[in-house]
Amino acid sequence: MVRAVALYRLLTGAAGIAAPVLAPFGRKGGAWRESLTGASEETSRAAGSVWIHAASLGEVGAARNWARALVASGVRPPLLVTTRTRTGLARARRELDDIAASRFAPADLPRLLRAFLDQAAPFRIDVIETEIWPNLLYEAGRAGVAVVFVSATVSERTVRRLRAFGVAGERYFGGRVYALPRSEEDAERFRLLGIPADRVRVIGDLKADEAGTAISAPGAGPARRRVVVFGSLRPGEERTARAVAAALAALPDRPVLVVAPRHDEGRESARRAFAEAGFAVSERSEHDRTRSPISPISEWIDALAARGGTRAGLLATKGELPDAYALAEVAILGGTFAAFGGHNVLEAAARGCPVIVGPHHGEVAAAVESLVDEGGGAIARDEAEAAALAAAWMADSKFGPRSAAALRAAAGAGGAAQRAIAALTAWGLAP
Repeated sequence: MVRAVALYRLLTGAAGIAAPVLAPFGRKGGAWRESLTGASEETSRAAGSVWIHAASLGEVGAARNWARALVASGVRPPLLVTTRTRTGLARARRELDDIAASRFAPADLPRLLRAFLDQAAPFRIDVIETEIWPNLLYEAGRAGVAVVFVSATVSERTVRRLRAFGVAGERYFGGRVYALPRSEEDAERFRLLGIPADRVRVIGDLKADEAGTAISAPGAGPARRRVVVFGSLRPGEERTARAVAAALAALPDRPVLVVAPRHDEGRESARRAFAEAGFAVSERSEHDRTRSPISPISEWIDALAARGGTRAGLLATKGELPDAYALAEVAILGGTFAAFGGHNVLEAAARGCPVIVGPHHGEVAAAVESLVDEGGGAIARDEAEAAALAAAWMADSKFGPRSAAALRAAAGAGGAAQRAIAALTAWGLAP
């Protein structure tokens, strides 16, 4: 264990020495070059404030609410926000430009991190959800900077791997490292990594606060379509999507299924799966979204629903999934019909869209439980039950009560940011 992490330190140390030579090979302003850059204009501008790290697009949504909550609590802007993807950086700059300096995160290389920390001099490092990097923890500890995992989640598999690798215990988690996890299950896993129990406090999901900003009364906002949205589809879930599409096609008014793959690589597998089953696939691309005049997603769904034959929609844009939920009568959450642990069910619920999840929803179990208890959600044991549930919900007239129940569950899940700020204040980590 010690040898593995020591080798990692040795190799990343050597890579850090080579970083100035390697960085120019990347495009100016691109992820490669910026990840190999320590100090920068952004770190200088946000020096002394809180550094918030959000891995990608979805985490940036939670980071947005966290950043605004921090500023409202008295933290001085600009904050420093880092991410690892182009889409995440674009969202951070679009939605947080008034209170944050945003850039790509530095690679986990000791020399880079030391330069980054020296110039940024962060008051605290807040990692949204969970990215556990050994050198970041080590270098932050050397610099005396607290690291807080906010709205954090960590899987059993990740805990096993980190412990086997040697990234656990006093050296990495026993110093100024804190956890504000989503659930008690996550809290126990952070304790297993070595964070003392008195530095772990459950706050819930920041994305519930994100969803809370979207909550509206049933029937308000966009008009509902006869559409089911399968959001955040992951590899291995194509059969579930096809079963749902076939069940909808058998209904008299033929509601339509729109599938939104979680990642770009999932588009082709989803397209192929539907084509093999005889479905005509209509894809909405970034070009469709941004062309002039702008084509709203509602028009695309209407055109898809008007097509004859057996059809399905493929939503291949970034950031339009919430709008699709707001138009739909039923949402099915990906990452729950294959062993991924689930995704943000409250994003759909906050838009009055009742939710069906599969058996693999452990990472969002608390939110799913609240939805089911309120009557705004259901758990399907397999693809056949998911298809039957979706068809039954679309065939009856109970959308209004289920929509209201989903909204109640989303509203009741909020408050994570305020609980987190209270914990930071109690720990003496508030500026």
